[in-house]
Amino acid sequence: MSQSPKQEAGGAAPGQHRGQATGAASRPSGRGQGLAEKQEEARKLTVFLQRPGGWRVAEGPGKSRASVVALPRWLDLGSCLEALAFAQQHEDPGLAQETYAWMSDNLLHVLRDPSLYRQLSGADRERIVSLRTGRGPAVLGALVLPGLYGASRSGLTRDSPAAEALAVGPAAPPPPAYLHVFHPGENAWRPLTEVPQEAPLRGCGLCTLHNYLFLAGGIRGSGAEAVCSNEVFCYNPLTNIWSQVRPMQQARAQLKLVALDGLLYAIGGECLHSMESYDPRADAWTSRAPLPAGTFPVAHEAVACQGDIYVTGGHLFYRLLRYSPVKDAWDECPYSASHRRSSDMVALGGFLYRFDLLRGVGAAVMRYNTVTGSWSRAASLPLPAPAPLRCAVLGNTIYCLNHQVTATFTVSEGTAQFQAKELQPFPLGTKGVLCPFTLTLPAVGPLQTAL
Repeated sequence: MSQSPKQEAGGAAPGQHRGQATGAASRPSGRGQGLAEKQEEARKLTVFLQRPGGWRVAEGPGKSRASVVALPRWLDLGSCLEALAFAQQHEDPGLAQETYAWMSDNLLHVLRDPSLYRQLSGADRERIVSLRTGRGPAVLGALVLPGLYGASRSGLTRDSPAAEALAVGPAAPPPPAYLHVFHPGENAWRPLTEVPQEAPLRGCGLCTLHNYLFLAGGIRGSGAEAVCSNEVFCYNPLTNIWSQVRPMQQARAQLKLVALDGLLYAIGGECLHSMESYDPRADAWTSRAPLPAGTFPVAHEAVACQGDIYVTGGHLFYRLLRYSPVKDAWDECPYSASHRRSSDMVALGGFLYRFDLLRGVGAAVMRYNTVTGSWSRAASLPLPAPAPLRCAVLGNTIYCLNHQVTATFTVSEGTAQFQAKELQPFPLGTKGVLCPFTLTLPAVGPLQTAL
């Protein structure tokens, strides 16, 4: 085995970060066993693992579970296939479930290991992926991204001479950023984990894939030293670990990040029409068809629906574009002829819901049927100020957030309307861009692993 029990139980591997808000929880080793019995079991297990041939019954037929009850502590990429085969051979569903759960907890590492992933059956692969979201509740989360042109430390605007003087001086380190999750029973937001300070949050793209939260691109530094980043960070809520994956081919800021059919798509960005996709199995980015000529890629909204990607908005044009991954091509969709400011767009049940801002009214919702290509008006939400809403889908409910409001837009067979619920607004002030997302958290504390 590549690691000793002490190494496996230790912290994250180099280049990875533990979450600071929730901490790590260890998995119980057994029930109703005394200390002496556990020590004896560990000794037998160590002898068993060191034998040539690996996965044999140490104490004779019918006693495999007593011998391997602690095997999950020794699981790694090189041993999980053997552990699964051993469990199936000796009809040990407990060990098989532990092995599936371990591979699910560390799915990205499993996907990137061809010698491991290719030997899994289709049913095994589906089970591992489904376990990512099957062992706990789905929750609404949010992250505040710094404004692209936010005020300086003294509150001055970016164009003032005093602000320019401050920009050339040494900048204070930014305060730590946290992922927060909403607890409906408490009607409250709670911190989940601290974001690594190495992640450039200003202007980055954000989305979830396989129950990982990905942050891509952004702007690193400030003033004359500001540069776009191509780095990609991801957070695993099942292990409470931050890590990095392969950087994008092109540095991007103000991009849109979309997940579709097991791939990530990085779309556009400041002065960019290009697009590229990330395949976790190959840990590689591939160039895709760029946005069509005449589009302006900044300040757009993008969402995946029914196997395609839809992009709308932008500073200059009010268009709806559709990208087909099968054809690697874009085409134009009918638009609603509305020139209102688009706030956000999400997909639910074959429909696109676009949230427009209308002065004096608030948020007006337009619904697009991706099958018939027709638009209809859905509902409106009065707002105290025409501040943009950012939205995320959880079940059949669309959560709509800004710094003053947390609203729910519920879609049923006959209706699609806002609900009169007094939900707690996001608690951290009024600055920055509020980006909601959904994750599935473990029912108990995450198991910290070395991966």
